[in-house]
Amino acid sequence: MKKSPKPLLFLTISLIMALFLTGCGEKHTFTVYADGDYISRSVLDDFTEETGIEVVYITGDRTPQPSEETLFEDTSVQTAESAVNQALAGDDSSTDGTDPYDDPYQGMSLPEVLQATRTASEERAREKAEKNGDASIGEIEYDPAVYDVILTSGPMLGQLVEQNLLLPLEYAQVSNKKNISKEFTGMPYDPDGRYTITTLWETMGLLWNTRLLDEQQTSWGSLWNEKYAGQILMPANQQDALAVALLSSGKNPNAYKEKTLDAAFKKLEKQQPLVAGYVDRDAFILMQNNRAALYPCYSGDALNMMSENSDLAFLIPAEGTCRITFGYAAAADTMYPEEAAAFINFMCERTNLAKNAVYSKYSVTSDNAEDRLDENWRTNPMAYPQESVLKGAKFLTTRAPELRALCDERWNALVGIPEGTEGSEATQTDEGGTEE
Repeated sequence: MKKSPKPLLFLTISLIMALFLTGCGEKHTFTVYADGDYISRSVLDDFTEETGIEVVYITGDRTPQPSEETLFEDTSVQTAESAVNQALAGDDSSTDGTDPYDDPYQGMSLPEVLQATRTASEERAREKAEKNGDASIGEIEYDPAVYDVILTSGPMLGQLVEQNLLLPLEYAQVSNKKNISKEFTGMPYDPDGRYTITTLWETMGLLWNTRLLDEQQTSWGSLWNEKYAGQILMPANQQDALAVALLSSGKNPNAYKEKTLDAAFKKLEKQQPLVAGYVDRDAFILMQNNRAALYPCYSGDALNMMSENSDLAFLIPAEGTCRITFGYAAAADTMYPEEAAAFINFMCERTNLAKNAVYSKYSVTSDNAEDRLDENWRTNPMAYPQESVLKGAKFLTTRAPELRALCDERWNALVGIPEGTEGSEATQTDEGGTEE
């Protein structure tokens, strides 16, 4: 299946209201973006009740929203977004053939969305200077950021830091940062901890369907087994797919040498005829409904799928694993820096860290919050594996910029993305580290 590599944004009821308010000339609305549905609505409601700040909550395509249907091409269901747009428009299109409520940022990567208003402001200032005959564009009056707070992966946070798209966080404003365990501070993508606070993490493994496959699975190599052709799903996220290829070869998933990456892409290219689709949230529907047998994914996503299908099992392959983190940051151009800091601080309270971890089924980064978890969840070996399992498991981080174009070109060719389109948000992987 050909799929856009960039986040598809879903509209909540609050966002619909925001669209109407924007059309009426009201001020910017406080907006929080998350890669997936990671924040409990009850916690958002608690924040609003405590502070009076109304939040527009937008999620990307890493996980489904509750009751969301699949976009997989052999189904006839509508997405939540298309249903909302049709309801707003009254029919399939407006009189000029376009939907007036189309999200102008749909199909853009997170850095592109945050850069969009900045670019528009700079172009406006440049045009004004040229019109006035000025040699310099002078001080630029920037438009507010599309998102005020971001909850995204470590690799993406690294790129946002690199591109100066995040606001430094004052410790006094986010005192609950103290609840984050030392292991998850000073991450490679933000070594000084100036811009980000890491709150969630997952372990990568192999999800498989015990009804469809008789053999016990033990290795990443199953994803290259020809007898499973047509039953294999692979991540639509470039970095995750590359990590699987690298781990299966005993390599560092944060490989930054061109030779190593070339070998990983060749391995993915060899696998491509066996793959039924490169998917993200669609994997939830397909695996839960016994329509695919193998899918490399993270532990939290596996737990979500397994809760809907008792035939699914998850394992850490013999060749090893890696981990990914997710953290909060404030957009550099937010109109509400104090509110953004207050939101992040609220989400880092011990109880709220625990609630959002259980809600998302991801693992929490706070030892202080673990005692707020139910005993069964705190001792779940998928969410909190033994140290022996995690030994040597690297955190995925941000790849050096000079390799991104190479990775994008190879990835786009692999999954059939038109030439000239940027790769998935996770093409921005790590910089530094030691390659094994």
